[in-house]
Amino acid sequence: MFRLLSLFFVLVFLTPQCSEACSIFMVHREGEVWMGNNEDYILPGKIWFVSGKRGKLGRVNVGFETDFAQGSMNEAGLCFDGAALQPVPWEADPDKPTPKNLVEDIMDTCTTVDEAIQQFKANNAPFLKNSQILFADAQGNSAVIAWLPGKGLSIVQGNGKEQIITNTRLEASGYRCQRHVRATQLLAKHNGAPHDTVVSMMEGIHQRGPKGFTSYSVAYDLKRQKLHLYNLANFKDSVVFDLKEELAKKRSAYTMAELFEEGPTLKDIKAGPQRTQWDTQVTLATEVLDRYVGKYSPLPAPNIVVEVKRTGDLLQVQNPGQPPAKLYPESDTLFRIKPDRGQVSFQLDDKGAVLSLTLHKQQDVVAKMVVE
Repeated sequence: MFRLLSLFFVLVFLTPQCSEACSIFMVHREGEVWMGNNEDYILPGKIWFVSGKRGKLGRVNVGFETDFAQGSMNEAGLCFDGAALQPVPWEADPDKPTPKNLVEDIMDTCTTVDEAIQQFKANNAPFLKNSQILFADAQGNSAVIAWLPGKGLSIVQGNGKEQIITNTRLEASGYRCQRHVRATQLLAKHNGAPHDTVVSMMEGIHQRGPKGFTSYSVAYDLKRQKLHLYNLANFKDSVVFDLKEELAKKRSAYTMAELFEEGPTLKDIKAGPQRTQWDTQVTLATEVLDRYVGKYSPLPAPNIVVEVKRTGDLLQVQNPGQPPAKLYPESDTLFRIKPDRGQVSFQLDDKGAVLSLTLHKQQDVVAKMVVE
């Protein structure tokens, strides 16, 4: 019992550990498919083009001076980008090969998300121990590839309309960082052209400050095989590339500095305080907040009682023998532990009655509402 209580306490009061930040999303709307990415790091960016040879597909790569592709789109409109994660144990399957660069092989030969998934199923991918990858194709399909201890390969396929990742494994927990929630809110708010929606999402969750910043951003048009490139979180100016046109040119690489000579500098985006918070709080009526007030019992430890109260326009959760933790709303049913130490979601029946709450952190813990 003590261990279970301790687990619940740890999940509520410890701050989530996030990796280097990146935000990636696919939007399929009005017959168009776009993929957006904020590449957050501490170095200036680079873009280069690789012509298809001996049956391989040509592609555009974006990344840094290391010439390792952080993201890419090929001539078929298949696109990927990856996000760093906290490392987990990974084990190779001795019956499968381990390619030198599986993602590069996929971009050389695959045209759809389904083909990319099959390659992951057929090969070892050791880089998944500390990263996850979002793939999208010109048909509007998408999938997130990751690795979970105890399960192995994790494939979360999109709904054909949108998919978002940041720096937490989707299947490990329902926890979503503030950037993920803010991107979701912006996606719901902007119902216009997909390109404008993607740019608003990238602008709304970009990073800045001395410890890390949005080095570059890319909006990929997967059906037309074009990309709109932005530098250092300046979303007023872009450079547009047509993949087929660029592959026909002799020059194959550009630095962001030469493409954006008149824009912001590294000194500009590194100046000022580090951005660590995004405004995800929404306002709920007191009657909505009041329906969540009550006592809840964690399913792993039914003798423990956790109490939820309302204080003004916030909720607070009280663990036995511990100070209360404040919750602020991010939607009608989702609340963030203040400051960002996890999330609590409430589950309702079809009549709107509260059934339970789920604490989202390193793992999910469900607590059933106690009917008195």
